[in-house]
Amino acid sequence: MYARVNTIEGSLGRIDDATRHIREQTMPQLRQMEGFEGFIALGDRQSGKMLGVSFWESEEALRATEQAVSDVRSGAAEAAGGIVASVEEYEVLVNEAPSSGPLGAVTDTVGGVTDTVGGTTGNLLGGGEKKG
Repeated sequence: MYARVNTIEGSLGRIDDATRHIREQTMPQLRQMEGFEGFIALGDRQSGKMLGVSFWESEEALRATEQAVSDVRSGAAEAAGGIVASVEEYEVLVNEAPSSGPLGAVTDTVGGVTDTVGGTTGNLLGGGEKKG
C-alpha cells in the first residue's frame, strides 16, 4: 500500500469550510479512482494547517492518479482559503487504523459484551447445562 500526504496551509477559521468540501467534493472524486483505499484528513484550527493522507493499493495506482488528485487537492486548498504547501509520497509500512466510525466501534463492543453476559447468565440460572 502507498500513501500520498498533502499539506495545505489554510486560512484561520476555514477548517469547517475545507472539511465540508472534503466530505462533499473530494471524497466522491477519490472513491471513483482506481486503486483508492482510503483517506484521512487532519487539521489544526490554531494554524489553519491541514494534512490529507490518501491510501492507494499499489505504487502504480499512486502514480496513475497523480494528475487527477492534483485537481482534487487544488479544490480543497481553495476551500481552505490557502495553498498546497507540499505533496509527499510514501510506502505504507504499518497500517493499523481505528474503526471507520465511533458508532460501529461501540456497537461491536456492546455486542461482544452482551453475548458474554448472556452466556454467563444462562449458566448461572441453570439454563446453560446440557440435559442428559
